[in-house]
Parts: sequence; structure tokens; C-alpha cells
Amino acid sequence: MPRYYCDYCDTYLTHDSPSVRKQHNAGYKHKANVRIYYQQYEAQQNQYLIDQKVKEHLGQAAAFQQVGAAYNQLRPRLPMMPMPGNPQLAMNPALFGMRPPVSLPRPIPGTIAT
Repeated sequence: MPRYYCDYCDTYLTHDSPSVRKQHNAGYKHKANVRIYYQQYEAQQNQYLIDQKVKEHLGQAAAFQQVGAAYNQLRPRLPMMPMPGNPQLAMNPALFGMRPPVSLPRPIPGTIAT
């Protein structure tokens, strides 16, 4: 006589009759095994969706970083102004892309400039 195999319970039933299957399917162990099976299935599906969202987010983040890098290469650089506490920048104007001020002679008091 053929035996019935229950995939959820991973077991063979002694007889393959409708009454035995019905009794087995109504049992608490079978119901618990079915519940566990579908909980695991749901967890796998959720994890798959989470992984897809993470990959999508990382792909977007990488794309935004590439766009940002391209923008940073194209935008004009502003010259750095010397900081009062940083004498190295104040002493070397070539570091910030500006010419040093030209010192002109001061006019002598009492003379009229024409």
C-alpha cells in the first residue's frame, strides 16, 4: 500500500487514505510545522526585498557621489584668504592665488599732486 509523505512535517504517514490525511492535517504538530514553514518563507522574502533596497540605495549613493565629484571638478575654485592666525598663508600669497599689494610711495605733506 502506498504511503503519503508530508513535506511540512518531513514524515511518511502509515496509510494513504483520506481519513488519515485529514487527521494528520488537523493535528497540532502539522499546523505548527506549516506555520514555521511560512514564517521562514516570509522572512526569506523580506530579507530579499531588504537586500534589493540596500543595493538600490548604494547604487544611488554611488551615482550621487560620481555626480558630486564631477561637479567639484567643474566648479571654479575660490582663492583662499589669509587667516590672521596662519602666518604661512599671509607670508606666501602664491598659495592663495592673489598678487601681493603694491606699495606706492607716500606723498610728502605740503606738496600738491597734479
